[in-house]
Amino acid sequence: MTPVGLARARQLLNRQQLSPQTIDRMVSYFARHEVDKQGSSWDDYGKGRQAWDGWGGDPGLRWATALARRMDTAERRANAAAQPQAASQRTAQQRTAQQRQRRYRSAS
Repeated sequence: MTPVGLARARQLLNRQQLSPQTIDRMVSYFARHEVDKQGSSWDDYGKGRQAWDGWGGDPGLRWATALARRMDTAERRANAAAQPQAASQRTAQQRTAQQRQRRYRSAS
């Protein structure tokens, strides 16, 4: 596993609080590496499977995806309740939410 993968595994093992950015990175990781399940060494617990499990495995995928969706919903509600913002700020926040949605759609 990579140093980042080992760090993530330690964080999950120690039940450390993860930042919203880390949750987004987890969703992105799972979306990129879903294809690893088709690898020839998956059933033999090869490196791809070890890394997948280090990031939380299938339960981690479900947890991170659900949490990212809740964060997006909370962000949308907060934005709707906030004072009107400059158009450029709204656009940047909308892009961030759209990027998250694409990542967890592809991870599902």
